[in-house]
Amino acid sequence: MKVYISLDMEGATGIVSPEQVRPGSQEYHFGRAMQAHDLKSVLEGLREEGVTDVLVNDSHWHMTNLDIGGLPSGTRLISGSPKPLSMVEGVGGCDAAFLLCTHAMAGTEKAVLDHTLSGTTVHDVVLNGRRVGETGINAALCGFLGVPVALVTGDLAACWEAESLLGADLVTCGIKEGHGRHSAELIPPVETASLLREAARQAVRKAAEDRSPRLVLDAPFVMDLTLHRTIQADAAAFAPGSYRVNGRTLRYESPDLLDVRRWLCAALDLAGQEGF
Repeated sequence: MKVYISLDMEGATGIVSPEQVRPGSQEYHFGRAMQAHDLKSVLEGLREEGVTDVLVNDSHWHMTNLDIGGLPSGTRLISGSPKPLSMVEGVGGCDAAFLLCTHAMAGTEKAVLDHTLSGTTVHDVVLNGRRVGETGINAALCGFLGVPVALVTGDLAACWEAESLLGADLVTCGIKEGHGRHSAELIPPVETASLLREAARQAVRKAAEDRSPRLVLDAPFVMDLTLHRTIQADAAAFAPGSYRVNGRTLRYESPDLLDVRRWLCAALDLAGQEGF
């Protein structure tokens, strides 16, 4: 079995503050350490189940957070950006996808560091009529490529979001409970390590029995992207194929979900070049 891991950071053990996940900040070293801790725990669970073929995609910020020197033999790492499929680059051909250290979509109550793709740019994303965050976007791309999502880890809000999207067969592992955007009840790493290791083992067993869920949407794929400010939409509207729904919302439609993801990357890059 080949397992794919998309590795974010906000949903890792012990993290509650933007300073802990922002490269260059004084607390960033803590975020990197906790991200690596959660990954290590999951990799241990995979090895206990006999899985040694693992592809990890560093999916946070500039996507150069993980030190490859700490990875076990047999693990491969996709590092750096930009990448055509961003947070799920390389997932095609894998047998199961794990989404680790995830966070809830923008606007979620009592969710640690909730946002969707960019906290300063994106207000809302709707895909085929349903509000989605990063988990929804990534799960849809996995499903389009025929890969089930077997495990989601993060705070409880992120896990509930994933379960509502993918159903009861999804294995989740909630390792903290948000009290607000920058506050949570935390569990020591020695305890989350055991939880994450066991969740990985359970997810592998379900995947081996073909019981892990797939999010399969019907074509054509229609994405509505609502930005925080009209000037961001002014810039993003230059992305080819954009349709301006209103002052802050753009729409893109395609029979190919990969094209939709590429459009989203282009629109956000353009939006991010404008001042606030």
